[in-house]
Amino acid sequence: MNKKMMSIMLTAIALWGCASVNDEKTLVVNLDLVDFGDSVVVVNGSGLEEQFVGKDGKFEFKMQVDTVCSAVLLQPKVLRGDMDDLRVYTLPLVGGETVRVWATERTRYDVDGTGFYADYHQVDLFNENASKEHLENASKYREMNADSNISEEECSKFFDEVYKPSYERYQQALIDYMKAHPTQEAALCLIKEIDGLDKKKEAYSFFDVSVREGRMKPLYDHWVANAEEQLQDEAKEKEAQKKQAAGIEAPAFTLNDLQGKPLALSSLRGKYVILDFWGSWCIWCIKGFPQMKEYYAKYPGKFEILGIDCNDTEELWKEAVKKHDLPWLHVYCPKESSLLDDYGVNAFPTKIIIGPDGKIVKTIVGEDPSFYTFLDELFSK
Repeated sequence: MNKKMMSIMLTAIALWGCASVNDEKTLVVNLDLVDFGDSVVVVNGSGLEEQFVGKDGKFEFKMQVDTVCSAVLLQPKVLRGDMDDLRVYTLPLVGGETVRVWATERTRYDVDGTGFYADYHQVDLFNENASKEHLENASKYREMNADSNISEEECSKFFDEVYKPSYERYQQALIDYMKAHPTQEAALCLIKEIDGLDKKKEAYSFFDVSVREGRMKPLYDHWVANAEEQLQDEAKEKEAQKKQAAGIEAPAFTLNDLQGKPLALSSLRGKYVILDFWGSWCIWCIKGFPQMKEYYAKYPGKFEILGIDCNDTEELWKEAVKKHDLPWLHVYCPKESSLLDDYGVNAFPTKIIIGPDGKIVKTIVGEDPSFYTFLDELFSK
């Protein structure tokens, strides 16, 4: 075989090898994540999980990416409910490319690579710089709200005069960048940061048809779907606030207790009752039990807790009550019940405090310390 023929064959083999590794559906991933551990889980926008093994935060692997989508990189412990020292890295997954994600510190990371990811690196740096002022003001605003020495008027003034204008400047910077880069696929990723469904759709129109109808469209469709879902959630939240408002008569119900006997809310009239909407599957519900038990013992006889198990099987419900040794009353809410809708419960845990007169006193969503502060204010007198 002459040298020319050998050269042609070697070139063909090399090209074939590149195509097989980096075809339009294959994403080559390189990670260098400080203090991350030896395993990483990639969770895409559809909730599908893939786990990969590496060493000391360094990983090299390939993924099949049929459709461009968003993803998060997590430590496996997060999926088990361990949120201590939470590490989350977000990025779009694009087939036919090589991506590198590296973090030299716990709170910051960078993304770059071939083609799309080279552009994405520049877009990401732009967004980091453009959002800096807004994020600093957001952090300060949260601190002000948490400081009991700062009045509500001062917080409102800061929001109106500092926080809100900085956020509007950030949003305008995003729009200006997208208008200036109508043919850049990576710039379309900034739409995720645009506030509001209508404004997201408007921003999409800034791009050339080659970008709008190209491989990034599924990612945009995903963000639009999320924005539509958020609007629906906000509508549900407003409706829930009406149903859970202080002074509203608590809807009557009767559900079966642990012995299978009917227990009516009306049977508890004349005392304070805390409706605890929970489930054995709810991590934060379970985490809240020790302090709930502490307060149940702290104010004996001053209130009753009625645990309402939701979205569970009866078997898992009973096992959880026994496992966590929960000393208060319990009932099971079957899936066909309208109770969650009657009380506007959209999140777990939700605790609704009902007064002796049968009217709602206060509603606390999530495992919030303010619940126990309120109990102290109510019962320590």
